[in-house]
Amino acid sequence: MRTLFHELKRRRVFRVAGIYAVVAWILTEVADVVFPALQLPDWTVTFVVTLLLMGFPIAMIFAWVFDIGPQGIERTEPLAERAKGIPHLERVGYLGMLAMAMVALAYLLYPQVFGGGDEADAAPRDSIAVLPFANLSEDAGNEYFSDGMSEELLNLLAKVPDLRVASRTSSFAYKGQNVDVREVARQLGVDTVLEGSVRRSGDRVRITAQLIDADTGYHLWSSTYDRELQDIFVVQDEISAEIVKALKVTLGTEQETPMMARAAPPTQDVEAYQLYLQARHQWKRRGEQALRRSIELLEQALERDPEFARAYSGLAAVYVVLPGYSGEDEAPYSLKALEAAQQALSRDPTLAEAHSVLAEIAVNERRWADAEAGFFFATSLDPTDPTTHQWYSLLLRSTGRLEKSLEEAVLAQELDPASPIINLNLAQTYAQLGYDEKALSYRQIALDLGYDVGTSFTADSISAMAAARSGDNEVLGEMLRQQRRPDGERAMNDALVDAILGVLETGDWTEVDAIISRDYADRPESNWFQLFVYGGRYERALELALRDPDRIDPNSFWLPEFGGLRRLPGFIELAEALGLLDYWKQYGWPDDCKPVGDEVQCGFSSLTAAR
Repeated sequence: MRTLFHELKRRRVFRVAGIYAVVAWILTEVADVVFPALQLPDWTVTFVVTLLLMGFPIAMIFAWVFDIGPQGIERTEPLAERAKGIPHLERVGYLGMLAMAMVALAYLLYPQVFGGGDEADAAPRDSIAVLPFANLSEDAGNEYFSDGMSEELLNLLAKVPDLRVASRTSSFAYKGQNVDVREVARQLGVDTVLEGSVRRSGDRVRITAQLIDADTGYHLWSSTYDRELQDIFVVQDEISAEIVKALKVTLGTEQETPMMARAAPPTQDVEAYQLYLQARHQWKRRGEQALRRSIELLEQALERDPEFARAYSGLAAVYVVLPGYSGEDEAPYSLKALEAAQQALSRDPTLAEAHSVLAEIAVNERRWADAEAGFFFATSLDPTDPTTHQWYSLLLRSTGRLEKSLEEAVLAQELDPASPIINLNLAQTYAQLGYDEKALSYRQIALDLGYDVGTSFTADSISAMAAARSGDNEVLGEMLRQQRRPDGERAMNDALVDAILGVLETGDWTEVDAIISRDYADRPESNWFQLFVYGGRYERALELALRDPDRIDPNSFWLPEFGGLRRLPGFIELAEALGLLDYWKQYGWPDDCKPVGDEVQCGFSSLTAAR
């Protein structure tokens, strides 16, 4: 056997085998990445691997027989003592080594055949992000079809038991970007990434889907689907069901996958569906102009199909948030949102978004118990919707259940870490609890993700609050000067800001009161409720609040600085006027209040001091 090894080395068989293995591995990896992008069928990659395996023994035979020398390709002459031929035992050994080398090469090129692969393949994978499918059609207008396909897959995957799916907003933040899927997976906190492409030509559509391991960046599964595009929704359901079935196997989901196909398409009008997709795109951008454009598109969709339940639900969601960006009165928009949500639910009672809108309307109208029940029902229908958890955290914050509010805000951010609004909501919640460092961190994340500070002064108010707590009057003054009302007007003029900063030094409110009376006589006195509380004028602030409780935002009651207000006997009277007392009795007491005998006392917990 030693003679055989010496002969193999002399004839450079080991060297050729090593070079062949490296080249074959490179070709296989290139085919695995490039062939799906070229829309080639899955079997083409297997075909390449098979050819390479078949070529290996041929290459080994040529390596034994021939050699490349100065004169070109020459036949390798045997050693003198072996001129009569190779002994039978060595011949068998050579064939055995060749067979083992082929098995090793097959494992290198196609580990799935052996049911093994690397350790990452064996590890359980219970999370996935669905990136927006690329539109490879010549018509750019088909982009909404590719987006809709991605959303359908995302929604269907969310139904798979024990599979955590990154939200639509987070996944679509990478739309149009040439990013490494491993980095995307790291940012979204998932194990696998599903990406693909859509090519539509006339009545034909080709869709390619690829499941990628977040650890290695290698493909775990891919498939190409060629279909007749006779009905966009039938095609979506068919492809979604096939992909989800394949994912169930690859992801190791043991439970039976629920029925993926819809009972009926959302609308029979393809153009109405396209308008709906465009409207949702505008809704997710937020801002007054984008929301108004979303309303126009949804109304056009409903003109084409008055029974389109999703369009009514989307319209309700836009109406309920628009006043926060336009500065208009909430009441008329709440009425429009209510009508649209009712229309949606009369057509599809299972739409979680519509139930969430009804709950948000209840918050605006301070029907706290109705809002609590509404959000509970909405999350039971769709526990993965980040907006519902975000809105629910706002309810909990307004009612003083801050620790629970933080849980919901964190959950919303985990479901949608790339959402500017949800990150800002988490920043507000941390600020409410006095965690300024975390509040400023998530505020900056929201700004980095594209939050427009011009849409509200929430982001600036977080900075101003942190500056006030740290005693940085210079930064506080700058923040106060920058604050804008929803209509674009400055919240405070320079004279008032200077007077407020003066109060921090002297404690004298005379000049502040004079400026408010002179320059802001047209504003309700209740507008200055928070200012008076921050300045320690608790009795004056409570007097204003009790005079006009409907204009007071209970959100601010639970700031650490408001402990003195909460300790006043009249605070419970204010809470009762706002309907909070009945809510607390039914759903639980706030973190800073508790019943003592027949009374309720507040202002004794750690919330009374900034942390």
